Amino acid sequence: LTSPGGKVLISDYGEVRSIGARMGTSEYEVRKYDLTAKIAPFLDAHLVFPLLDFLEEKTSYSNREVQRARLALLAPTNMIDYAIEIHAQVTGESEPPEAMAQQLQTTLEKIKSLEARTQKTRDLLENSEKIESLKREGTFTAAYLVEHHEISPAMLEEYYDFAKFLYECGDYQNTRDMLEHYLTLNAATQSSPTSMSTRYFQALWGKFASEVLLKNWDEALADLLGLKQVVDERNSPPLEQLQQRSWLLHWSLFVFFNHDKGHDGIIDLFLSEKYLQAIQTNCPWLLRYLTAAVIINKRRRSSLDHLVKVVTQDRTEAAALAAERKAASTDDDLLADDPVTRFVDCLYARFDFDRAQATLADCDKALRADYFLCNCADAFMEVSFEVCFETYCRIHTKIDVDLLARKLDMDTERAERWIVDLIRAARLDAKIDSVSNCVVMRNHSPSVYAQVLEKTRDLQVRTAALVTNVDQKIANYERSKAAAQAAVSRDDRD
Repeated sequence: LTSPGGKVLISDYGEVRSIGARMGTSEYEVRKYDLTAKIAPFLDAHLVFPLLDFLEEKTSYSNREVQRARLALLAPTNMIDYAIEIHAQVTGESEPPEAMAQQLQTTLEKIKSLEARTQKTRDLLENSEKIESLKREGTFTAAYLVEHHEISPAMLEEYYDFAKFLYECGDYQNTRDMLEHYLTLNAATQSSPTSMSTRYFQALWGKFASEVLLKNWDEALADLLGLKQVVDERNSPPLEQLQQRSWLLHWSLFVFFNHDKGHDGIIDLFLSEKYLQAIQTNCPWLLRYLTAAVIINKRRRSSLDHLVKVVTQDRTEAAALAAERKAASTDDDLLADDPVTRFVDCLYARFDFDRAQATLADCDKALRADYFLCNCADAFMEVSFEVCFETYCRIHTKIDVDLLARKLDMDTERAERWIVDLIRAARLDAKIDSVSNCVVMRNHSPSVYAQVLEKTRDLQVRTAALVTNVDQKIANYERSKAAAQAAVSRDDRD
């Protein structure tokens, strides 16, 4: 497996996949709904560590098995001190293996070598006052540093190599700062995705990963949008583009489920044509996250119809394929059995309210065992009860309150209060008949005006996102233009 940065990761995520393979029957449900083994191969090794920490702290997985998976992930990195510590915990041996000790010595020697070779470059780029001055003058470019500070392109490439090596050592803050300098210095010559060098492209992925690991969500979102543009516009072979989009979709989960505007962002990205094709082709398990975002985000209900079509189609195909492959567990089995997508299919496609309600218990287990969705579990369950009731009301004219109370596992008085609040919140044309103890619906087809409002409800949000992207492109163009003009002015003076 090769990362977007060209780094060979673990060739077999066997240790990650084996977590839970020897679990007891009582822990089966956690293993059944856990997507870590599916997601891990699409992440950089460093991004998998937070997932393993979650499994260790929040689930019933064996601590020893998680530690073995963590040790396997550390193998291709330079985090040798951490690897030695984990090895001691797993094996009980106080002395590290000779190979680890040798790797630690090699790592320390390489750090010293890279520090010496990049000393001049770092002395300049770590001078914040000097850098700010160059940026104000519009002269913070690779060409200017070559001419006035004798920082050659080869020296900048060594600086990049040092940043990448520090990332492998787990020094994400210095990696982030160094890659930001590297990207800014080369921006004038790398502004076009079609002519962008491989190393510059790798640096974009490296900075994005560093921002995620540092939990700088605003910067990570900006890097995500920039990477999406580059991936879409690069003239890469179709198979390579599919792989890059699949990586970007998985990496984006860290941003979208931590950023304030993440639920809007994940809907826009995952439902865009090319990325939806990537999900359906390469990683159908990501439909869980798209479904959760659409259900939770009440402002984006206009996306629900599109989601239902996608989920219904994929679940139908997955169920058919899974039935043909009874001998082994496959991605099709996983999609067909995912409780979150099953809930949407039961409620909006089959209108099977009993099964939809029964599925919510499984949804709660799946969400709380999911690193990205655990904090959304309460919101999802609350909204799911609401949409169940709302959908049920829209296709019935009279509903018995006692029946609803039993379905909602509430007493009659509490269920009645809950129904009244929900009718007001959902703006349903309904009333409660206290004599017959029923909810009476006055169903009518929505007017054309109401349908237009529903379809354009999220137009303002999408327009704002479009304006932001346009402004970013204009700003990038202006910076490139200013840098080019500054270079021409210097040539004229010379």
